[in-house]
Amino acid sequence: MKIIEQYPFQFADSVFEIYWTDQRLLLLPVRELCEALGLSTPSQLNRIKRDVVMSRHLYSVRARVVGKDGVPQEQEIACLGYRRLDYWMGTIDHERVKPELREKVILFKEEMADAIHAYFRSRRLPEDMRAELDAALPPAQQEYVHLMEQASILGQAVGEHGARLSGLEERVKGLEARLVGTDFISLQQAKQFIDAVGVLASMLKDKHKKGASPYAIVQSEVKKRFQVPSYQLIPESEFPAVMDFLAQWWRREAPERPVPQIFTARQNRLI
Repeated sequence: MKIIEQYPFQFADSVFEIYWTDQRLLLLPVRELCEALGLSTPSQLNRIKRDVVMSRHLYSVRARVVGKDGVPQEQEIACLGYRRLDYWMGTIDHERVKPELREKVILFKEEMADAIHAYFRSRRLPEDMRAELDAALPPAQQEYVHLMEQASILGQAVGEHGARLSGLEERVKGLEARLVGTDFISLQQAKQFIDAVGVLASMLKDKHKKGASPYAIVQSEVKKRFQVPSYQLIPESEFPAVMDFLAQWWRREAPERPVPQIFTARQNRLI
């Protein structure tokens, strides 16, 4: 996984970088999160690793960070997926955070608990009981819980449809392969492709400071050139041509620099 963009992110009265990766994930550095709240980074990392929900969203990436001497350098850093930030916050003991932040953390946990209750209550309580509870609520709060219930129903439907679509995509991919007698690129070739796109996009970003995301541009051009909806559906027989296409792009944009080995290495399918 590679970082392709960095953005400023404000959290607990502190500002630091949030990372956008080539796998379309937003990641937050755990050390900065902990320092903003006054927590022990090693202790929090251990807690995250022990929690099955958070551990699946703990990543290690290389990023440019500014050291205490003010000099930027590449470091391997632990990051938590942005989608698990609120869950992590809900597990924090407010007594362990900075004194000036305790009330904010308590308020956040209260609001989080109310939101979770509103989101899941339709799956736990019968409709007549929910109606009795709502009768004592102010109109604005009634509207809030009803909206959360609708979101819960939609979320459940999306999850079910997502599982069906994922299975269908695999079946279609296999059927296409059998119909046209084509093997698609292997996992090793897919990783090489992603790495090569990241290298090329990084060079383009340095050369062209403004404009659309270079990573998205490269992906789009490959799909257009080889007429595939996803890089995973690139026929294995065309993989060398794809890598040559990326290498030629590099030569056009940076003729004075040697072509990185990632473009010329060849991955064979493992039987």
